[in-house]
Amino acid sequence: MTLVLDTFQTLIPPRAKSNPSGWTSFNAPCCHHRGHSTDKRKRGGLRFDSGVVFNCFNCKYTASWQPGRPLSEKFKSLCRWLGASEDTINVMIFEALKTESPEYTPRESQVRISFAEKKLPDNSLPIAEWLDSDFAGNKKLEEVFAKVVAYVYDRGFDPTSNDFYWSPQEGYQDRVIVPFYYKGKTVGNTARKVRSGRPKYLSDHHNSFVYNIDAQEEDQKYIFVTEGPFDALSIDGVALLTNNVSEQQYRMIQGLGHEVIVIPDQDEAGLNLINKSIEYGWSVAFPNWDDDVKDTADAVIKYGKLFVMMDAIKTAQAGSIKLNMAKQKFKNKLEKINEKATM
Repeated sequence: MTLVLDTFQTLIPPRAKSNPSGWTSFNAPCCHHRGHSTDKRKRGGLRFDSGVVFNCFNCKYTASWQPGRPLSEKFKSLCRWLGASEDTINVMIFEALKTESPEYTPRESQVRISFAEKKLPDNSLPIAEWLDSDFAGNKKLEEVFAKVVAYVYDRGFDPTSNDFYWSPQEGYQDRVIVPFYYKGKTVGNTARKVRSGRPKYLSDHHNSFVYNIDAQEEDQKYIFVTEGPFDALSIDGVALLTNNVSEQQYRMIQGLGHEVIVIPDQDEAGLNLINKSIEYGWSVAFPNWDDDVKDTADAVIKYGKLFVMMDAIKTAQAGSIKLNMAKQKFKNKLEKINEKATM
């Protein structure tokens, strides 16, 4: 298989479904770009043979590519709508030109995006399963566990949900463990310390993973992108687990077919996420939170979930000019906050 087809396979949305006849179906990414309503019924279909053919049974858009041919404008547009960056498309254009040579030899196929399973820390169980434990009479351990439960509750979450685990394992006793899932499998975790001390997080997950992506629904209009897992959980969004965006994360999020709204933390690190959002063409929310509210999870505690979500939609900016103007106001606000902190 050619590198063009290998790269195109990585763009296919994670919820795509294949049938015995060889067609793969998913929500067509082309419809709303062509003046039609957003596809929510998996009307987009593609088939791999020696090349690839795409058909939208909603807006009737078609695109294809075969080895020995250059990339058409329609095929390049399809790749963009599926989340490919311009750098990726330029690589595909170059590789397509190679296939026109009679000396070209197809390469072996690469694997689509996947994450290997990872185990949680030893003896990890949902917090709910520890609530009736007597901890074998170990009062100190019981007190530490109580602090973990209180921390989760104080952050505005239900400690008994399956989003939170705990382990009596040494090094994890004063941490709440948040499992990471992908396509129903456990592929990592992060363990957040609930009292002072370093490191704040002990994490074991794959690079370029997007937290909470399994929980996103097909019929939702927006996908809220945050930095940390608690932020994501507070508004049913996803977390990058960093203030950067890798191309694989971009493809995973863009491939869901929802309108993306990034909500950066209200600090200097948030500026980097804003810059990456501008690079990838995402919208960014600039909510007017109080100075003591640093991130989305804090905002939900103070203002409520519905308000934070609606405010993010209302204040979202798109386009490099508007975003750069909003970013400057964001920087000015941070400077004032820092000045107050040093007074």
